[in-house]
Amino acid sequence: MARRVRETQAEEWQAWAKRYDIDDGIRTFESGLTWKVIFGALFIGLIMMPGSIYLQLISGEFSGGAAAPWVAVILFTELARRSFTTAKRQELYILLGLAGAAVAAGGRYTGYIWNAYLIQTPQAENFEIADKIPRWVVPPKDSIAIATRSLLHSDWSLPITVMLINLVLSQLRGIGGPYLMFRLTADLERLPFPMAPVSAQGATALAETTGKEETWRWRVFSLGSMAGLFWGGIYIGVPSLTGVMMSKPIQILPIPVIDFTQSIEGFAPTGIFALSTNFAMILSGFVMPFPVIITQFMGAVFTQFILNPQILYRAEILNLWKPGLDMRSTGLYNSLNFWFSFGIGKSFAFAVIGLAVATPMFVKFREARQKEVGERGSLQTPPGRGDFPIWLAIGMWVVGMAGYIYLIHWMIPNFPLIFLLGLGFIYTPIDSYINARAFGILSRRLFQVPYVRESFIIVSRYEEIDIWFAPFPIEDYGAGTQHWRVLELTGTRFTSDIAARLITLPILLVSGILVWHFIWKLAPIPSAQYPYVQYFWPINATNQCLWVTALRDGRGQMIQAIRGTYVSAGLGSSLGLYGLMWLIFPGKSMYFYGLLGGIGEDPGRLIPLLIGALVGRFYMIKKFGLKRWFMFNPVLAAGFTCGTGLVGMATVAIALLSKAVIVTQF
Repeated sequence: MARRVRETQAEEWQAWAKRYDIDDGIRTFESGLTWKVIFGALFIGLIMMPGSIYLQLISGEFSGGAAAPWVAVILFTELARRSFTTAKRQELYILLGLAGAAVAAGGRYTGYIWNAYLIQTPQAENFEIADKIPRWVVPPKDSIAIATRSLLHSDWSLPITVMLINLVLSQLRGIGGPYLMFRLTADLERLPFPMAPVSAQGATALAETTGKEETWRWRVFSLGSMAGLFWGGIYIGVPSLTGVMMSKPIQILPIPVIDFTQSIEGFAPTGIFALSTNFAMILSGFVMPFPVIITQFMGAVFTQFILNPQILYRAEILNLWKPGLDMRSTGLYNSLNFWFSFGIGKSFAFAVIGLAVATPMFVKFREARQKEVGERGSLQTPPGRGDFPIWLAIGMWVVGMAGYIYLIHWMIPNFPLIFLLGLGFIYTPIDSYINARAFGILSRRLFQVPYVRESFIIVSRYEEIDIWFAPFPIEDYGAGTQHWRVLELTGTRFTSDIAARLITLPILLVSGILVWHFIWKLAPIPSAQYPYVQYFWPINATNQCLWVTALRDGRGQMIQAIRGTYVSAGLGSSLGLYGLMWLIFPGKSMYFYGLLGGIGEDPGRLIPLLIGALVGRFYMIKKFGLKRWFMFNPVLAAGFTCGTGLVGMATVAIALLSKAVIVTQF
């Protein structure tokens, strides 16, 4: 009897990813950088940046940041069609990137608003850190800049100068590091990057609409857009427009959750159940692997209805909880009692498993390299792709990292420099290379050492609080490697992408600070006008204060919350669960990742994902067939995001204009 060959984890995940690989890629390269693309991205991006920031403050993760680039591309393609011209997918992919960068540019200043809020909070006063936050982070709490909610005041000059210096250095690191990893994994080893084709589907679909014939991609994209218009009107439009006329906006669905935690405490004390009202996550449920979602939900239900109330609470491990607490407070106390330590152990288990499963994958690709002589093992580049010498990429990264470490050392001169050098020049390259190979094989991250930054701070015994506000030279270029692969698949010349980003960067920096200054002037942040930040920022402030004071006199609550017994329990139980499932369900690692990922989670947050998974599995696949449904998935999701962005940007524009009107008495 023939011995059954056990499917490796790489083969399992690649088999799932191949369902989306409906394009073969191309090997002719063109520049996607044209003046019409740059002007289009700046015009549309700068218009949508205020709306994106506003939506982020209202609904958090359901922001317009992902939607706006698709809106930009839709408008661009419609202009092309009415001008009787065509748009290349190289142009559209560059436009997607530039519009996304334009919208995201405002995010560079989000931290300033957060720090201005933090320094004034009762938490900062109670933990005695308000007067100790460094001036390169935020002006003093009695500053006129904070009192008048102004980002254009001279008190912000030092924090903004530090940000600009780091921005220049990050451009060197952000180009050199990912490009080097791409050359090693995509060119030298020819790893497949199986999910990269998915990222190219939206641009491909829209590029086809400017031709003579429309394909299925445009029809599916349009269907998703209409669904997004309907959803955006309910979730974003109504609160935004009613907020114009009322002191408190009307929310058809409470944002961001409906908290049932107090309702279940009678039979599940210490349990958490807060239903996420962001039903746009149903689209993510369509795309994510079905076994992962189902087992993740099962793990979350087991945690909140059995493990927490019936085992940990009865054993008096979760002893900080009291009746009447909401989801935020219950989660915080449960974390301090148990789940923070257990989560550290669980994260270490993921890292160990990731390294263990990487070995057979590397052997597999080494064998494949021997069969494909002339392709694998070569650093020769395709003509016209826009490559530059590897030594230049290394030089850019070294200069960027060295300057970054020097800047951090200037911020925290008393922190041991050897730690920063080790993190920047040893840990970051190793971590990035491992994860670049993981993205090349599985399009997902496999290796992550938990709490690296916090561990180095604890080991150093550095007790000053400025360390908690300083950046650390811990970066992972693995995910960025896939961007270069998508450029290759869309036939976009590398140099055109780099040039486009550098050309638009100065404009975006200026516009970002102006937009945030304007929005901050409209109303305090947080306030009733911004439901998401009003709900979550207070508990986030408490969490940050706990970390900042973790080493104070050796009695910080976060340090006391780290219990070796619970860390070992998290590590041991996770590894044991993986081994058990490996024996019982060979080739089914998705069940393990889902189940362990759900342990400690809130099942209410996962319900939209579960709905999407069930509808996709038991209705969509039966209606369209497996192959066609997995072809439709990414294009449908892109269309939904675009439709939501259209209605969101329209309603937010009305809200911003109305709030900017100054009412005077006659």
